[in-house]
Amino acid sequence: MSLGSLRLRLLLGAAIFVLAALAISAAALTYLFERHVERWINAELASYIDQVIAGIDRAPDGAFTVLHPPNDPRFQRPLSGLYWQVNIEPDGPVLRSRSLWDFEIALPPEAAVGDELHEYELAGPDKQFLHLVQRRIELPGRLGRATARIAVAIDDATINAASRGFANAILPLLAVLALLLTAAAWAQVAIGLKPLTAIRRKLADIATGDTPRLGGKFPDEVLPLAHEIDRLLDARDRQIEKARTRAADLAHGLKTPLQLLSDDAERLAAKGEADLAADIESIAGTMRRHVDRELARARSGFNVANASANVSAVANRVVRVMERTPQGRHLGWSVDIPSGLVARIDAEDLTEALGNLVENAARHATTGVTVSAAVSEGYAILSVIDDGPGIPPARAAEALKRGGRLDSLGSAGLGLAIVGDIAEAWGATLSILTPESGCHVALRIPLARLPARDST
Repeated sequence: MSLGSLRLRLLLGAAIFVLAALAISAAALTYLFERHVERWINAELASYIDQVIAGIDRAPDGAFTVLHPPNDPRFQRPLSGLYWQVNIEPDGPVLRSRSLWDFEIALPPEAAVGDELHEYELAGPDKQFLHLVQRRIELPGRLGRATARIAVAIDDATINAASRGFANAILPLLAVLALLLTAAAWAQVAIGLKPLTAIRRKLADIATGDTPRLGGKFPDEVLPLAHEIDRLLDARDRQIEKARTRAADLAHGLKTPLQLLSDDAERLAAKGEADLAADIESIAGTMRRHVDRELARARSGFNVANASANVSAVANRVVRVMERTPQGRHLGWSVDIPSGLVARIDAEDLTEALGNLVENAARHATTGVTVSAAVSEGYAILSVIDDGPGIPPARAAEALKRGGRLDSLGSAGLGLAIVGDIAEAWGATLSILTPESGCHVALRIPLARLPARDST
């Protein structure tokens, strides 16, 4: 998929959103976990403070001591990361857990005595950074009602390690969740864009003649687009019909004066003006051929997607007409086309194209003309073969060259020009084969997938 793909853009947008949402979720969950751990640790430290306060007493020599310290073994292990300390005020001794070894925590001063706990972050032993909870109390009367600051601290690394462990534990889950959400986004995009794919296929079917319109079997969000396209197709068909009507009107309007010129040329010839009559007839004939070509272009300028023609019916009708002409009356005619062969081309355009090919063949044939057709790789190969002098290979290539000097071949060239224009309009191709004798012209037309409309 290229960067211009709507599917890729939607997938990238969904992936970026999923990753951003999961990253924010991971940060938020880690933060909430840290706060939860801190609250849990503060509760544990407060419990240790209560145990230290309960254990403060005097030794037999009258010195302050903590007779019953908290029983967590970490308080006994040097530099374990869990410590307690008691500062008797104002100038009393400093009592410490064994875990502090020879280090004394610089406890912050407290302004008031009370049950409120205060949290601090400060330096500890062995370059540790401590999270400390402290409380200032007044000792009972038996201990002289002195004041004391009792603190319990834990190494911040313990909290950080718990947070890192939590983050490491949820990262694989978040990665799996990212994959699942991305896959869900991909499925959603695929399902969401499926109607557009259906429209593309329908348009391809319209282009090949399999269906005339998109229809209305689309979701509500896509249905207006389908209706607009169908309206455009309807408007195009109306334009085609108008163009065909104008072409027919033009044909009647021009051919009648040209026929009058031909009649005048005949009368001049009867009066002995043979040279003038020949010039007029030549000019009228040239004009007639040019008019025929331009009318063919106008009529086949639009490709009707669902058009189809029965090749055999068109060929037989054209041959029947040619058999009654002065040129075709003395020739032998053979039509070898399967009766069910249907090509994707308008029947009138096929008649025009085949009529020009047959007329050219009749003009140059010696004894006969063969019209045949075969099927090859989704195409109908329509052949017109005569036994006349043929077209030299060099001239055949010149005749088929787009924009080439087709007119230089005379009436045959103009006939081929008309056929070439019609073939181009319908996705067909025209070729001239050069057998040893005669001429073989082949028209390769796409097959139709719809039944042919009656063209007889």
